[in-house]
Amino acid sequence: MTESLSKPAPSGSTSGSTSGPTSGPTSGSMAGPISGALDLDAVRACFPAFTTETCANWAFFENAGGAYVPQAVIDRLTRFLTAAKVQPGAPYPASALATEMMAEGVRAMATLVNVAPEALVIGADTSTNLHVLANALAPLIEPGDEVVVTNLDHEANITPWRRLTRRGATVREWRFDPETGALSLDGLTALLTENTRLVCLPQASNITGAVCDAAAAVRLAHEAGALAVVDGVSHAPHALVDGSALDADAYAFSAYKVFGPHVGVLAVRPSLMARLENQNHMFLAGHGALTVNPGGPNHELTAALAGVTDYLDALYARHVGGEGEEDDGGAAPSARARVAALFALFERHQSALTGRLLAGLRDHPAVRIIGAPTVGPHRSPTVAFTHRRLSSRAVAEHLRGHRVAVRHGHFYAWRCMQALGLDPEDGVVRASLVHYTSAEDVDRLLAHLPA
Repeated sequence: MTESLSKPAPSGSTSGSTSGPTSGPTSGSMAGPISGALDLDAVRACFPAFTTETCANWAFFENAGGAYVPQAVIDRLTRFLTAAKVQPGAPYPASALATEMMAEGVRAMATLVNVAPEALVIGADTSTNLHVLANALAPLIEPGDEVVVTNLDHEANITPWRRLTRRGATVREWRFDPETGALSLDGLTALLTENTRLVCLPQASNITGAVCDAAAAVRLAHEAGALAVVDGVSHAPHALVDGSALDADAYAFSAYKVFGPHVGVLAVRPSLMARLENQNHMFLAGHGALTVNPGGPNHELTAALAGVTDYLDALYARHVGGEGEEDDGGAAPSARARVAALFALFERHQSALTGRLLAGLRDHPAVRIIGAPTVGPHRSPTVAFTHRRLSSRAVAEHLRGHRVAVRHGHFYAWRCMQALGLDPEDGVVRASLVHYTSAEDVDRLLAHLPA
């Protein structure tokens, strides 16, 4: 008989392990904070896009759709395609190299989000990963079970779970406040019942920029005996992710928005992974991540993922004077500690620029900011707005004429657009900042907004 979710593990013991989708990398020492400002010239020198014919001298704000990649990622991809483009798993040199390079890519993502490598699924993208996860989890759902989804999230974390109604589940919608653009924990608490089996939420909105207290939401879900699935796509490029501390049963993000190749990364709690229905070849049942990764990972793109942490290591060395610099205790900072120190530096840089952008938008008489109009931990560096006189399409096309790269539309957050009272087809203009964004980029966008 198929195991159901109707008798979940007690709160605090949903994993069989002490934290998250198994604890992440912990070896080495903690790194101290990086003093001073981000060396933006050094950062941008690592990204070849800034010198190409198509991207040079553009103010690029479509990072939420996919970020530029550093040379280190390109180098990893090139090496794999030239020296290891064979089937991994065999003992001959090229195959052994392919196996190791792919493993290095998985370990890099494990370091980035602080989970164990065996918890990670490297799939085509987050939409695919969550659809496959939902299909794998469906046999655990019984009639009368309740599933909580939001109207704020990207559709990737809504539609797959709404389809669990085919198994007899009832969907309950956790709605955001259109005025603030944010979800409230009280709103979630009001929806939780003894029948709640699953809570799905965004860590940050790709439209309103609202940052959700995902850790608190996960705790509430677990206390109700439910699983929690967190969409971290709009959070991971901008802030440090700690999957172990978050303790979600599944955590999804898109590597191509975190300066890597076009793949999606899904961390699944191993105890949940073991309960999921196999979505791959029948002989792969029970083979960990492969059970929810039909066809397996893309070889060369998985290998290229290690270029993300190669880049971060080089940038850390640039800012502290050497990758292996010892802390006060005499130990070199761990790879995870270096990532944490860098993301703290990134956040300071992004916060200053987001404040600069929001201030300019607030002063523009024809602009309506979507979400919080002020900078802070409640807001990510993804800023959406509309124009009181012009369509979002017209604004995006106008900015293109001034070499400002933005897009308009619903960005797969159709339900969010409806809740905001906007036409999803025209949607919003969206400007997403990351650590390589400059003050000059922000000023160009503001200077050329139509009156």
